[in-house]
Amino acid sequence: MSLVGPILATLVLWWLSTGVILVLGRQGKVARVVAMSVASVFALAGLAGVWLTRDLATPVGAYIAALSALMLWAWHEMSFLFGYITGPNKAPCPSQLTGWKRFKAATATLIHHEVALAATVGLLAVMAIGASNPVGLQLFALLFALRLSSKFNLFVGAPHFTDQFLPERLAYLPTYFSARRPGVFFAATTGSCAIASAVFFWIAGTTDIAFETAGFALLGTLAALGALEHIFFASPLPDAALWRWLLPARDTRRAPEL
Repeated sequence: MSLVGPILATLVLWWLSTGVILVLGRQGKVARVVAMSVASVFALAGLAGVWLTRDLATPVGAYIAALSALMLWAWHEMSFLFGYITGPNKAPCPSQLTGWKRFKAATATLIHHEVALAATVGLLAVMAIGASNPVGLQLFALLFALRLSSKFNLFVGAPHFTDQFLPERLAYLPTYFSARRPGVFFAATTGSCAIASAVFFWIAGTTDIAFETAGFALLGTLAALGALEHIFFASPLPDAALWRWLLPARDTRRAPEL
């Protein structure tokens, strides 16, 4: 089976879903409530999709499970971007905070969201017990791992993080980021993403099972995107240009993380 299909599907869904969420995050309160309600229906459909494909070990099953996991992920991202599920701390970082106190304050800005993501991973893990198609769990867990890696890198040191589209309700978040040169942690996490991607693609390219080819190609592409995002943190590449055209010029002030 060709790897082109899974790779293109992942790239298109990643780019399109990110752009849609960016646009929705800029809308008024009523529009956000409507969007969140619709997203909740899709999230429930995503849970159903993961469950209904748990024994569908075919390329189609892998695609449906992956799409279902992405619908769940989109709900979580919207809940964060819209300011519904973030954390108890919604204040900018005091300039005098350093070390452990700064870490605790930064964690408090998003802990509720991270706990919700972890709980979803746990739910998907339970749903995947005995399943022959765990792609939904694998993809969501990989997204969660990549998210955690990104957050830690933003906290430890990321000289070129993108915050151009971040809505005003979350404008305090960048005050917890560190514009320092990346160090060992950045190298380790970026290298891990790249290695994971290479391993996934190696499995996808060497297996004779079409389901495994599709599933591991999806995961490999996602891990490669994670590595690319890390690289954007350390280099002045214009990653925001991928979505800036979706927003009016007057709204290109801040951006959410992907």
